[in-house]
Amino acid sequence: MKIVDISNFLWLQNNSPQDTSIASIAYWVRSNVPRLNSLLYEDFWIDPTSLEIMDESRETPHHINLRAVAILEVMFRDYLIGLDVRKTLFAVTSDTVLKFQDQEFEIEKVNKSEILKTLTAFKKDALKELFDLVHTYRSYKGEPRQVSGDDFMPGHFNGIMEHGYIRELY
Repeated sequence: MKIVDISNFLWLQNNSPQDTSIASIAYWVRSNVPRLNSLLYEDFWIDPTSLEIMDESRETPHHINLRAVAILEVMFRDYLIGLDVRKTLFAVTSDTVLKFQDQEFEIEKVNKSEILKTLTAFKKDALKELFDLVHTYRSYKGEPRQVSGDDFMPGHFNGIMEHGYIRELY
């Protein structure tokens, strides 16, 4: 998948946020390739001519696979939630009035500490989903390095064994 497609996908998945652009998401994706590599034990790299993410684990380099893009999506969601947590954390100290009433109008400010608790719970859920996806990705790519056992001795069957072959009893 190309970086512009990944960035557009991330922008649409997060309800097209107005405070960010597809170009800034593309920059974020490119700058988080080393983090993705360390999470997945992969060797993705940025092609200097096309600025695309390439996977050199195959015989010929290919674009990044969809499983890794799904992990990038959760990483980006975690990043956005972290930004919201920081914004809310700095805004908590500035609110002192929680409720104001004048004749028929009523103004009630939202309790930002409750929003902070909710955002923190969202961040915790996103991190759990990220670790689950990383674990699944790693286990999918895992192969045994060694198979131990006694593979050189013939097994015992109902017949009589001679030189690894079963001799008929009749």
